[in-house]
Amino acid sequence: MKRITLVSLLFFNSLFLFSQVINNPNDQIYKDIDRWAVQGYITQALPQIRPYPAQLLDTLLQDVIERGNPAAQQKAASYLAAIAPGSRAVHVGLHGTLVGKDTDITLFGAPTVDGVLRIENWITGAYELQVYGSLRKPGEELIVPGTYSPYSDFVLDWANVGPINILQDWNSTLALGSDRLYFQSGLNRTSFGPFYDSSIVVGPQAGRAGHFSLEYRRDWWNFGVLFMAITGTDDFGKGQFSDKYLMLHTYDFKPRSNLEFGFFESVVWGGRFEPLYFIPLDQLFAAQSMTGFSDNSLFGIHARWLAKPGLQVLSQLYVDDLNFNDLARFHFNTKYKLAGQAGINYLPIDSFLPDLRVEYTAVMPYMYTHETGDENTRYKEGSPNYFNYTHRGQNLGTDLEPNSDRIKVSLAKALLPELTLTLSGYFTRHGNASEDYVINGEMAQKKPDGTYAHDGSVLDDGRTDGDSATYHYETRFLTQTVIDYRLAGGLSLAWSFPTFFGVFGAQADYVLEYGWNRNLKKDDNGLTNFWGLSASWRW
Repeated sequence: MKRITLVSLLFFNSLFLFSQVINNPNDQIYKDIDRWAVQGYITQALPQIRPYPAQLLDTLLQDVIERGNPAAQQKAASYLAAIAPGSRAVHVGLHGTLVGKDTDITLFGAPTVDGVLRIENWITGAYELQVYGSLRKPGEELIVPGTYSPYSDFVLDWANVGPINILQDWNSTLALGSDRLYFQSGLNRTSFGPFYDSSIVVGPQAGRAGHFSLEYRRDWWNFGVLFMAITGTDDFGKGQFSDKYLMLHTYDFKPRSNLEFGFFESVVWGGRFEPLYFIPLDQLFAAQSMTGFSDNSLFGIHARWLAKPGLQVLSQLYVDDLNFNDLARFHFNTKYKLAGQAGINYLPIDSFLPDLRVEYTAVMPYMYTHETGDENTRYKEGSPNYFNYTHRGQNLGTDLEPNSDRIKVSLAKALLPELTLTLSGYFTRHGNASEDYVINGEMAQKKPDGTYAHDGSVLDDGRTDGDSATYHYETRFLTQTVIDYRLAGGLSLAWSFPTFFGVFGAQADYVLEYGWNRNLKKDDNGLTNFWGLSASWRW
């Protein structure tokens, strides 16, 4: 009977396929997978490294079809039909977005071609090509806070048509293996950890990069390896330098049906190929010690507890450096170069109540930063920094700068099966941990544009002009005299309508933000209105 039901669902839903691009961790399919895991429809441990290959998605979606409520079953069956062997491998589409910030307005959009390739049972692929037309160059775009931006993928290397910048965005993955053991490679965005849309380790907002991952899955434990080929810049965030890499190992356990936890470690390095980091069961910090300690190693832990179906508590901690000598002496006012996240997801089942998500993120001063390791190349134009935690000058982890924190809340409710209303809010704080050192002249280094290099961003290494670290014995978390505060509320209305002629979608977003000391300019206070209207079609 289950087989007959599954075949019936697949046949019906092959006529009305929901849009999905499985090689992008921002896609709706991953939001739904996370939701179904919280509601108990997926009982398998979810690998921390995303995106997932079709081999794994097959088994996860079949779990939902067997255990979910009718709405979840129908949507999972639609996803499964779209990626099943024999399904159409080429989809075309079109989307556009009009976005504004107060009176400033701009527009971007793209035709698209995408698909899932089922070459053999053990070989699958996914691809997407978008050719954008944008009125703004990368770095000058307008984006509504909390919404997806394609701009971190772009390289300004194509022609202009009048005022329109032509920007290509190609993403693809190829996976070999089964749902239990697979190797995946691609040029795509990546996400890591239980916070699927805002990770402090590798965030899905970070631009596409070379992705090579290996996952071995058992019933109660997983082992994963992620290797990324990323792009370096100089200490001012300029230029593009290849030969920069990230290696990550993760060991994940599920001792109980409602409890998951894991340990992971990573290293960022460049300027050379380092075979030591490719040993699968290596300890990366120990391997780093054999290379002279010049590389940037980190470690972390994560946990998820399903208190009951629909209620999940989750957390993640990512550590660059601690002063263990001080901590061993119970001296707690010391160095904490780390980032942390904690959250609660309440996603009720068959209830009139809305989905509730609450998340807190804190990033300590100088987390993700790292000096070049050579005084002759530090803050020199055209000299690459291979060791900071950036890709093309932007944080590879969270979208927050160092010395920041944020609490955000969202309430989402499906008003109709195809229409969802989301209310959201956030409060953020950010300070420049180098503020006092810049004022007293110990950090006088300037950028090419004449502003101070030690601006509290991910490119500020926290060292004086004499190359002395300022963070070894204190943290200075948000203790500065000028703090940038942002308080905002937002509303989003998303509509998706599958038909015989493809899936039509529309979305409206609005965020009203009030800021104090905006961009760390004292007494620069005021309101900002962000809004966006987007429409899409995919067949």
